[in-house]
Amino acid sequence: MGGPTTLQGAVNVLGPLEVWCAGNAVVLPPRRRGLLALLALRAGGMVTVEQLVDGLWGEDAPSKAVRTLHAHIAKLRAALGGTRMIERRDPGYVLAPDLVRVDRDWFEELAKSGLRESAAGRHAEAARSFGRGLALWRGEALAGCPVHGWAAAESVYLQGLRLEAYEGLFAAKLASRAPGASAGEIERLVAQHPLRERLWELLIVALQLSGRSGDAHSAYRRARRTFIDELGVEPGERLRHVEAGVLRGVTDPRALLRLEPTAIRTSVVSAPGSSR
Repeated sequence: MGGPTTLQGAVNVLGPLEVWCAGNAVVLPPRRRGLLALLALRAGGMVTVEQLVDGLWGEDAPSKAVRTLHAHIAKLRAALGGTRMIERRDPGYVLAPDLVRVDRDWFEELAKSGLRESAAGRHAEAARSFGRGLALWRGEALAGCPVHGWAAAESVYLQGLRLEAYEGLFAAKLASRAPGASAGEIERLVAQHPLRERLWELLIVALQLSGRSGDAHSAYRRARRTFIDELGVEPGERLRHVEAGVLRGVTDPRALLRLEPTAIRTSVVSAPGSSR
């Protein structure tokens, strides 16, 4: 992704950290990458010194962590050209959202747009929004950033959000019968996340729509066996609804899938003392 033309900078956290300032890529050492990532996770919100120390060092904070933190902030500001991208606001610091674009915020806006389009029955438009958001990802969130505590939990949260967006994308493509909602791609996600019922629903519907009803039945049996073996429970009502539709020979995706969207989680994991 290139640097922005109207803002002073960009910080991309949906993959290995990328930093742009005045259109140029900025290379930072590991600790300062982690520090900037922490501020980007709360762009526009104040991150206290305590939260920054926790996110950078966790339980292994050195005795002079606060002094070291302030030194890192000074060097980070210098690396960013001495701009006002990082503001001091007692008792912490703020990454100025009017000067810095963060890809994570852009992704959440596109995911919410996809949900609104899905709720309105505009599935092709929903697929475009989800697709644009997912295109921002370049790997695992915060890859290569040495962060701890609440920030590490935030990385897990973002990975879950990405998965929900994929589910929204596939549901929208299936509902609109758009190309690209292939059973093979959904199957790969099922293999990685075998306990997500929504992925199994989408896989079974994709198989049914492609004329592979036998494979759709087989997928349901695999799902049921997985949930019983791993969790000791039967599949949920939505997955049973899909299987019942397959048994009846239903080929309308909007009849097979329960398309009312589940809200994309936009409330982040709270940092210690955070009000966001």
